[in-house]
Amino acid sequence: MKREKGRLVRWNDEKGYGFIRPRNGEEDIFLHVKSLPHDQRRPKTNDVLTYEVGVDEKQQHYARSAKIEGIAWSYFTIFWVSITLLFGIYVYFVFQQKLPFHPLAIYAAMSLLTIRAYSRDKRAARLGKRRTPENRLHAFEMLGGWPGALLAQLCYRHKSRKRKYQIVFWMIVVCHGVLWYHFLTHQDMYRAYQQAVTENVRSFVNQAKKEILSLSEKINSEDMFTSEDHTETTEQVKTGHRSITPDKQMVRQVKKGRRSIITPDRQLRIVEGVVKEIRPQEGIVVSLQSGSKGIIDKSTLVNDFFTRFNPGEHIRVAIHTIRMKENKKRIELVLVEK
Repeated sequence: MKREKGRLVRWNDEKGYGFIRPRNGEEDIFLHVKSLPHDQRRPKTNDVLTYEVGVDEKQQHYARSAKIEGIAWSYFTIFWVSITLLFGIYVYFVFQQKLPFHPLAIYAAMSLLTIRAYSRDKRAARLGKRRTPENRLHAFEMLGGWPGALLAQLCYRHKSRKRKYQIVFWMIVVCHGVLWYHFLTHQDMYRAYQQAVTENVRSFVNQAKKEILSLSEKINSEDMFTSEDHTETTEQVKTGHRSITPDKQMVRQVKKGRRSIITPDRQLRIVEGVVKEIRPQEGIVVSLQSGSKGIIDKSTLVNDFFTRFNPGEHIRVAIHTIRMKENKKRIELVLVEK
């Protein structure tokens, strides 16, 4: 449905409604606060809004699916984004072993996820889309997200009036309260478990760092190997009376499985090779020092090239491009010296 645009000319914040003056010059249209996203602030006079025109039971037009243009986050949305960023910084420092891991971090992580789940469910409820199952929301709360759920209920006014849901929610809160009471009054009993968890987290972090370093070294080694067989450069390579100047902006992208390795252009590498086969219709197949085979395209050679080369002849070539097609590598070479 086409969205209209207009300016809010009247707004009663206590009653939660006002009127929008469309830009097309039509009469003012009614706006209720329920037509606005729950993660935006309350509108103000002179705000520019986009909306869809709906018709109510009395055949009167009103604004629905309205949205304030620009950044108009609510205070709670700003709070959620800020805490998420701070938590990300905390996780980074824990990963770097500059800050200790604390069990409350689990509550923080689950609370942020729970707030996000409540927000999505609230939006789905307003738009009439598929809802988040209540059991899933309770699972987030049980895993430590109940503080975030409580904040979301208060700020989004979501699930706060459903009695059955609230009974289960507060049972979860009481269970967590009992667990924390037992933990605080029997710290000697749990100290060994806490140390074990801390050691496991440190071990996991160290193992993850080793795997990342190992993967990085593997990728770098593969990149160094392929750079011997392929380079793209701005350097001109003269072959007889002809010269080739690759594009300065060229980059290489070699796809292997689901991973792509991208290498920026660099100085073209010259290597030794041996003429393996002469193909008048294609070019010259060359065996490289690395054991790979490449081909000098006939378009870069003189017309009677097939009469000037012999199998087994040593030549110097520069690696121009490398292409991967159906897991087969094709190395394109440029003749440097015969």
